[in-house]
Amino acid sequence: MTSSHRRFQVIAALLAVWVLWGSTFLGIRVMVGAAPPLFAAGVRFTAAGAILLTAVAWAARRRNKYGVRKQHGVRNEHGVRERLRGRAGRFALLGVLHFLCANGLVSVAEQRLPSAAAGVCFATVPLWTLVLRAATGGRPTTADLAVVACGLGGVALLLGFQPGPLLPSLQVLGAAAVWALAGHLAARPDRSAGPPAGPALSSAVQMVSGGLALLAASAVGGEWARIRPEALTSVSFWLAGAHLVLLGSLVGFWAYIWLVTKVDQRLAGTYAYVNPVVAVLLGWLLLDEHLPTGALLGTALVTAAVAWTVLSQGTHRTRPPADTPPPIPLTQTTKANT
Repeated sequence: MTSSHRRFQVIAALLAVWVLWGSTFLGIRVMVGAAPPLFAAGVRFTAAGAILLTAVAWAARRRNKYGVRKQHGVRNEHGVRERLRGRAGRFALLGVLHFLCANGLVSVAEQRLPSAAAGVCFATVPLWTLVLRAATGGRPTTADLAVVACGLGGVALLLGFQPGPLLPSLQVLGAAAVWALAGHLAARPDRSAGPPAGPALSSAVQMVSGGLALLAASAVGGEWARIRPEALTSVSFWLAGAHLVLLGSLVGFWAYIWLVTKVDQRLAGTYAYVNPVVAVLLGWLLLDEHLPTGALLGTALVTAAVAWTVLSQGTHRTRPPADTPPPIPLTQTTKANT
């Protein structure tokens, strides 16, 4: 693979997590207006995971049928079962943490918490990441802390921090901490035997397990009794759902997992700063929403934080020895609304 091709892949993946995830705020707003939040999220992630898992299984079967090499008379098959051996439990746990715990907490909290306050609280994911890495032996540098402060300050100025009720705010902060924990676990080296699972299969299993867990929690919480069938048949609901499933979940989450596992956790985590910028601009352009007075300064701070992360990415590519704590990434992990 040429360097230009690799650079194009990285840029495409970054645009996916920056723009597509930033646009999901609009789709989520439409869906939760028609269906309870946990139910809507559960349907979305289960559907996206099932589609991706079917595609991965079909592609594996096709490769085995038409392009499998034979070594000493034995077929070298790398099907879904072989690639999941020893990893299925880990992927399922990551799915529950990402989608039920983090996404579910944010969905519940936003019933009482302004979206701006929720966005600022969840932008603390990079800060929780630093805390986790410090607790496991890493040491944050002054530059790491400065960039996190710059990005978080930019998000706060952009959204205009609106203090909300204490409990929902704590729920979103807890969701950010869980999301950082899931990213910390996902970034750990894969020591399972057998062929690698790959970002697509990992994403599919995580979305299916997280989606089913959300549906179960929705049923236990009594949400199913509040579902209005007529609302689920509206054109806007299906268009929003299609956007969230195909672009927000399938493309966005897959691109994020690829960045985390194949490129750089710090680059993948820049979504935490960029998504609010995209959401505010789309709301201003498409819904005539008010543009905060601190939008320009907030955007400038976010741009500076992202630019520093991107430009300094090359200095963090070399892996340290096995007995040396890895450098602390500025950010890592996914948005709760993905």
